[in-house]
Amino acid sequence: MPRRKKHAPATLEETRDWLKKAVHSAPRPLPAGFFPKILEQSVEEGFAREELLNVLDEWLNYGYCRLIDPITQDVEVTPEGEGFFY
Repeated sequence: MPRRKKHAPATLEETRDWLKKAVHSAPRPLPAGFFPKILEQSVEEGFAREELLNVLDEWLNYGYCRLIDPITQDVEVTPEGEGFFY
């Protein structure tokens, strides 16, 4: 059954929660190229790309992940992120 897209814009908190759950359910360790797919899926679900990138910025600042490709926004989870996501 296809999931419905959000009708109202998601708040930063909703975006943060959805993205965290998506990373939590992804394969471990997070395969290269997987995070950009999560971002694409998030946009398809109705989340604003700007909010998604704000959440990613927070995670980078907290040290939960490390940017491995700045063009695609691909990341790898750090040891600090292991505790946060899993």
